[in-house]
Amino acid sequence: MIKNIVFDVDGTLLDSKRDIAGAQLWVLQQLGVENYTEEDLYPHIGKTLQETFTLLLPDRLHPKIPEAAIMYRDYYRPRALENTKLFPGVKETIEILRIKKVNLATATIKSSETTKRILTHFGIAEYFSQLQGTDGMPHKPNPAILNKILKEQHWLDGETLMVGDTDRDILTGKNAGVATCGVTYGTCSRDQLLAAKPQWILDSFPQILTLL
Repeated sequence: MIKNIVFDVDGTLLDSKRDIAGAQLWVLQQLGVENYTEEDLYPHIGKTLQETFTLLLPDRLHPKIPEAAIMYRDYYRPRALENTKLFPGVKETIEILRIKKVNLATATIKSSETTKRILTHFGIAEYFSQLQGTDGMPHKPNPAILNKILKEQHWLDGETLMVGDTDRDILTGKNAGVATCGVTYGTCSRDQLLAAKPQWILDSFPQILTLL
């Protein structure tokens, strides 16, 4: 029985791709890289900034990756809510999950501080027992973030579900020994999610209720 659900944030709860990709594009342009569009950057959402800029910047600019990461954070933070919105049905479904006494948490590449600020803006932060960001921990698919939640909330892995839009989210759940569910409306295609072998794949957020 699922008693606890841990959600990825970007691409799972939040449709944030325009603000994230827009900030990445701005950084690339400041560094003289003009051969990308915003849409080109969508598939990289969910990767670390180190990985993203390693892939997007030419080799000659790789020494500037630490600077690019700082530029991104400074540009993104005050603009994180310009175009970002909840995916359809997220707030209503979260409310129903809490009525059903399902415990909720986040496991996101964002910082915990940013996660709390954004989910408070959308009126759903109060429903979560733990708003957990990566905060210097090893990145997904390392299970450190999920293990931290399980330990601090005293949740059993056999009663916990990890939900996310990328294969990394699925692998994080598997590495932590919890059930896994992929959603197709975020970053990864259905085929990419299937390759990670989650227990479930959903096409809309409210379908999570069918798993209870």
